[in-house]
Amino acid sequence: MGMHRDIMQRISLAHIDDVKRHSRVGAAREAIYSENNTIDSAAVENLLKEESLVPTAVGGFLYDAM
Repeated sequence: MGMHRDIMQRISLAHIDDVKRHSRVGAAREAIYSENNTIDSAAVENLLKEESLVPTAVGGFLYDAM
């Protein structure tokens, strides 16, 4: 483990995996796979760049039913 400060930073700076994040990643994946945009296209960059997201799905989204 790390020092107490490390642990506190990991807690306070942790990313929150919420609906907004899932929506942006889902929209980027849609742009890539359905609309044939490249990963470095303006459409994909505009969705992901602000939060430095990556258009990767891991094991399916919990929010797919929404």
